[in-house]
Amino acid sequence: MSTEESSETPSSGLVLGPSGYYPPVYIAAIVSVSIAAFVIYRHLFKSTSGGAAAAGPTYILAGPSGSGKTALYTLLRYGKKAPTLPSIEQNVTTNYRLPSLVETTKPFVLIDTPGHQKLRHGTFDTIQVSLHARTIHGVLFVVDASAMSKPEKLREAAEYLYDILRITERVRGGTDILIAANKSELFTAVPAKRLRSLLETEFQKIRESRARTVGKVGSDEKDDDDYEDNAGSWLGLKDGKPFRFEDLESDVIVVDGSVESGKTSGWVNWMEERAVN
Repeated sequence: MSTEESSETPSSGLVLGPSGYYPPVYIAAIVSVSIAAFVIYRHLFKSTSGGAAAAGPTYILAGPSGSGKTALYTLLRYGKKAPTLPSIEQNVTTNYRLPSLVETTKPFVLIDTPGHQKLRHGTFDTIQVSLHARTIHGVLFVVDASAMSKPEKLREAAEYLYDILRITERVRGGTDILIAANKSELFTAVPAKRLRSLLETEFQKIRESRARTVGKVGSDEKDDDDYEDNAGSWLGLKDGKPFRFEDLESDVIVVDGSVESGKTSGWVNWMEERAVN
């Protein structure tokens, strides 16, 4: 008498895993936990950075990855240079004291934000919070001046700064912004005056490009974040004239300097001038 072997097949509701078949409820639980973990992380990240930005008078360091923001933060906070790696989270101190105002002003909040494109939402959130809390004294937008002659690097810096200004321009009077042209001692560095002109030209291209895009986007479409809306896609005057920083509510200047060479007095002086305002 022969015995016929039977092969079992999983029911339609099971999913094959490394240890066998998992029921749909198990998969759903994993997905739910993952989503919850992300939401909690996002909330904590925003709460931490937002809480610091609202805690007292604040300066925010921003700029593309590799521009020298964290090196500047380290120099400002500890008074000395140190090797740094690209940041994946914010560096924050609530006890930063400006050199010439140690005895006359309260400690400042100094926030160094990551420059990677996928992490910039945290920067925008932090600026939003500090604006709403009226604690912001200025944004130091750090760029690698030695790379600004490369079109792709210039474009990246301009687009990032453009998005920051879309936030600060919504407040009457805007926000003071220093474009810190770091690594200015290098042979390939673009001088401050030239860099300002290049950024203005790039801004003109960006706002024209985004203005064309707005017409193609449906009125019911919105991005996930409050600061991303079509109404804020245009910066400057709509009078047919080229973009100029002086037409903005925010006061924007470009100052040469170098963390590596210790040439940061221009940036620190700018911070001290705004500390008493």
